[in-house]
Amino acid sequence: MAAMLWLACLSWAPLAQALQMSLLPHGGYHIAPGGLLLVDLNIAGLQSGGLNTELGVFHLDLYYDPDLLFYLPGASGWGTALGRTDGGAEALAFADASMPGLLRLDEVSLLDGLTLGQLQGDSFRLATLAFRVTMPPGPAPANTILFADDILLADAGGNLIPVALDQPPVLILQVPEPGTLALLGLGMAALAWQRRRPNLPPGRA
Repeated sequence: MAAMLWLACLSWAPLAQALQMSLLPHGGYHIAPGGLLLVDLNIAGLQSGGLNTELGVFHLDLYYDPDLLFYLPGASGWGTALGRTDGGAEALAFADASMPGLLRLDEVSLLDGLTLGQLQGDSFRLATLAFRVTMPPGPAPANTILFADDILLADAGGNLIPVALDQPPVLILQVPEPGTLALLGLGMAALAWQRRRPNLPPGRA
């Protein structure tokens, strides 16, 4: 009877949500050569997922197509939920893009757990990553994928946080077909030619 009562209580208990990390692009899921791609790296579920902890350290490897995307460190930025990284000795952050197609992200907070708990909600931004969309050497692909792997999380004391993600952080972006790009280029060339034409009197065109 006691076992049945315990099982019944478990069945009424709310299910804990798993930890979530996401890659969210600014301005939609379509990119084109020559444009700028901004992607937010977010985390959620440190509280609602049943972990009830703060985040003090994180590491992940982000993979992308180096023929299509070029990482721009100067246009990228870190979130402030682990402390400010622009001085003040609150957090140390590193982005290593020395290997083509691989971006290694590391951030270590220098704040205590209580302060981090006040800075962090259940969901917050870890970083905003900037890429220039380049023209690939061959035909442009129909889409491209960014995904994160080798994710390590720890609290303010350096204790590892178990990573049980609903799904791995994956971002699929669509690239315009080469025919669409060619039409766009022709349209721009025609517009430029029209603007450079001299203004002729009526009947002289």
